Amino acid sequence: MRLLFLILFLNSFYLISQGCAYDFIIKKKVKKNPEYKIAYQKLYNEVVENGFLSSQETYYIPVVFHIVYNQDSQNLPDSVIESQIDILNEDFRRLNTNASETRDEFLDVVGDPNIEFFLANIDPNGNPSNGIVRTYTDRTEFLLVDDIFSNEIALDEVKFSETDGSDAWDTNKYLNIWICNIGVLDLFGFDLGQVFGYAYPPTDVDDALANIDADIVPDWPVDMLSSDEDVQGVVLHYTAVGRNNSVANNDGMTENNLGRAAVHEVGHYLGLRHIWGDAVAFSGEDGCSVDDGIEDTPKAMDQAGYVCDFNKNTCEDDQLNDLPDMVENYMDYSPGACQNAFTNGQINVMRTILEISRPGLINGGSSLQLNSFKINQEGNLIHKVDILGREVSSDNSFYIEIFDNGNVNKKYTIR
Repeated sequence: MRLLFLILFLNSFYLISQGCAYDFIIKKKVKKNPEYKIAYQKLYNEVVENGFLSSQETYYIPVVFHIVYNQDSQNLPDSVIESQIDILNEDFRRLNTNASETRDEFLDVVGDPNIEFFLANIDPNGNPSNGIVRTYTDRTEFLLVDDIFSNEIALDEVKFSETDGSDAWDTNKYLNIWICNIGVLDLFGFDLGQVFGYAYPPTDVDDALANIDADIVPDWPVDMLSSDEDVQGVVLHYTAVGRNNSVANNDGMTENNLGRAAVHEVGHYLGLRHIWGDAVAFSGEDGCSVDDGIEDTPKAMDQAGYVCDFNKNTCEDDQLNDLPDMVENYMDYSPGACQNAFTNGQINVMRTILEISRPGLINGGSSLQLNSFKINQEGNLIHKVDILGREVSSDNSFYIEIFDNGNVNKKYTIR
């Protein structure tokens, strides 16, 4: 029995560690809060069925890359970061060169998420920036977990200067992406493989949904992952960034050299699960009865295993008339050269989650305006009063703005 347990344990970690750590995080936290899976499915059903998209305008998201390095090889040049931004923009606008390789049976369900990314040109203090923060660390690696039997994610230490990492910029206004040397998982000296990245999905979805005039508020447990705003974002292994990375082969893996680990992780960050629903078939789960909650992604028994097998069809008689496994989907564990599409259902979820749970990231253009940041430094406006101290709703010729941090502005409007 102990040998069987060890084999299952090692296999499950091998599958996890050859891709991203999202499924590991999910399974760890579900044990602590079993209502998560039900809540997650309910949210997906509501979003996909009702589609609360306010518009199809382009959403522009500012990105800051935190490069936390110990060796020069980990301190990736600007050109690699710029390449990664290009890849995100291509894939989240369906402008990728291999979009034409989407199989005919899926052409009716794939689309353009209409989300674009840009390197933040202004930092949280209103200073000009190139959107790249470089931090030397004495640490040779950051481990996903210090103890594989623990529920705590040690890799979050890369997100804090006090643990020799780099502090997040305001996670409500920037997509923070940390790049570092993620240590190889091991158990009693056994190499369990390399984690290429991980991301937390939103944790305040029920609060956000409460502001929508619809009875769709699921019991999304806020302690499912982390309610700490400072850890929201994406972490990437330094070898999996960009498609012009000179150290891409340092991990012994060639299937992840096209920068699509970031595309996959940003999908998680915007609420998407793995396309196979995170079932672990060999541990007794029936993968064909588990779903990612999105109707236009066909069910799959398990992940692609970094093999681009277009003949793979692991679940029969599904609701999409027995379609093959969608190995070209960004949310599978497929080779980067094989991945080429998000489905409309996935797009609906990402845009809706962005609108209701990460709205501060949305910008109307591909740059940040200095004026808006200077205003934000004054605090949040809580009162606008006239000379007699009476609350006013419009701009009188003379009025006073009062902010929650104690600042006061006197305003005079020429009419």
